[in-house]
This record gives sequence, structure tokens and C-alpha cells, in this order.
Amino acid sequence: MSVQRTKFGLAGIVLFTFLLYPNSLEAIEVMYESFEQINGTDTVEFRTRVRKVNRTTAALDGEIDLKKPLTNDYKIKLDFFHSPLGNQQFNYYPMKIPPSGMCDFTKNTWPNYEQYYRSAVTNTIRVGECPVEPRVANISNHLLVPQMFSDYAPTGLWKVHVVVQTEAGDGFFAIWHMKIYSDGHFG
Repeated sequence: MSVQRTKFGLAGIVLFTFLLYPNSLEAIEVMYESFEQINGTDTVEFRTRVRKVNRTTAALDGEIDLKKPLTNDYKIKLDFFHSPLGNQQFNYYPMKIPPSGMCDFTKNTWPNYEQYYRSAVTNTIRVGECPVEPRVANISNHLLVPQMFSDYAPTGLWKVHVVVQTEAGDGFFAIWHMKIYSDGHFG
């Protein structure tokens, strides 16, 4: 079995947003690092990449091809790992998002984040959409913004295990990396 490696995609963005709630009061800067799809290309295929816009900014570009409808049978689970020094030595972070069905996600969580993707992602998930129908979503110059994250997000490198899976094992597994800097880090 070969491992497919891609850069970050919409599903990763959407799923990672479980990490922290919007309206941060702490001054931080957030930048994409990478996204790696481990398996599940029969469910969704990420044809995206994180590219440097300049020395202080990384943007997400590409497309995500959702090949199957995602019903509430697809559970989303996220595990977080933090590397305070950014040296790939990760510690399990004691914040865990319990499994949530995709329909529950689009109804309860997605409304808090949809505004941050609307301008950069075409054909995105609609609030309350159930099931999430197959589609190709195009991403153009999506930037992470500090308002998406909580006051309690420590700086450093973050790794997020994103698992979207049914009881039967259908779905995908991906690993996402991003960096959180204190505001003014880049001068």
C-alpha cells in the first residue's frame, strides 16, 4: 500500500477548526505548514499545496475532490500534539475533540467557521448540509487568521491527527501541521 502525500486541503481545514474557537483576544499569527493524506483517496482526494506567499505568509491553494456523500455515520475525530520549540518533538496535548457525526458538525460547529473560508473556497460545505454531497471544492490563497483561534492556543508547531471514519472503517486519515507565533514575530 502506497502512502499518498499532499499538502493541506479543505477537509483538513474544516476538521482542524474544531481545535479552537473564534474571537481570540491574544495577539497571535498563524501559518500553514503542511498536510499529508495517509489514506482514503477513495473517499476524498486532496490536490492542494501550501505555498509561501512571502517570508511571513503561507497560503493554501488547490482543490479537494469529495467522492462520496458524508452522512452522520462518518465520525470526525481530532487528536492534537504540540511542539513548543517547533522541533518536531511533539507532546500529546490534553485537548481532545470527541467523535462527531458529519451532519452534527455542519449544523453545530461549521457555522462558527464558515465565514473564514467563504472568500477563498468555492463550492464549500453549506451550514447544516446533511449529507455533505460529493463535490470538487477549489481553494485559492486561503490564509489562516488569528480570529479563528482561542486565547489558550500556545505558540509553537502543532500536529493534528484528523480521522473521518465510519464504524466499518470507510473514510480517511490525515495529518496536518501549522505554526502559531506570537504577534510581531516577523517584525
